[in-house]
Amino acid sequence: MRLLTRFILVAAALALSLVGSAHAEAIIYKASPAGSTVKIDGTSTIHNWTVEGKIIGGQFEADPGFPMNGTPDAGKASTKAKASIPIRSLKSGKTKMDEVMQEHMKAKDHPRIDFETTEMSVKVAPASAKDAIVFDAKGKLTISGVTKETAMIVTCDRSDATKLKFKGETTLKMTDFGIQPPAPSLALGLIKTGDEVKITIEWVTAQARTEAAAK
Repeated sequence: MRLLTRFILVAAALALSLVGSAHAEAIIYKASPAGSTVKIDGTSTIHNWTVEGKIIGGQFEADPGFPMNGTPDAGKASTKAKASIPIRSLKSGKTKMDEVMQEHMKAKDHPRIDFETTEMSVKVAPASAKDAIVFDAKGKLTISGVTKETAMIVTCDRSDATKLKFKGETTLKMTDFGIQPPAPSLALGLIKTGDEVKITIEWVTAQARTEAAAK
């Protein structure tokens, strides 16, 4: 009888520990309404061009066991991110160029650029809790309704205790996403845009709340 009672108590304790573990809370950082920037640089037959925006939505999430305020080891990280950029928020300073860009990016049907990580790894363990974390981020990038696998190096600045600033850049070709590089008709097609562009982001997030990791 004592053995049975002991077994029941051990089983109950194990069950409670599993329930507690399953409901461990993830650390959530939501996109901040200020401080973020996105820049797209490209070329044309007459000059280089740039469009810029200041809106990046989304969130970054870290499992409770990941030491966001410590020194994580190099290797696969229990973190994930999802970010989006409204195409109409990107401006060149020239109304006609913005209209051409939005048309070629099919902004009416696909109003956002979306990126969602599928894997994040710490490239090098930071020396101290104040040093930036450098991630190798792999994920799915969606532009104009076309989704492609992509990878980029992302630096996470932890200098503010309640905020994280992510910096990263990637180079891609418009045609990979079904976008025909613009050749504006107003110039009789003499202006041709280069296929390759560079996207650079600085994304500010603020710690919002915790959320049950297991759903």
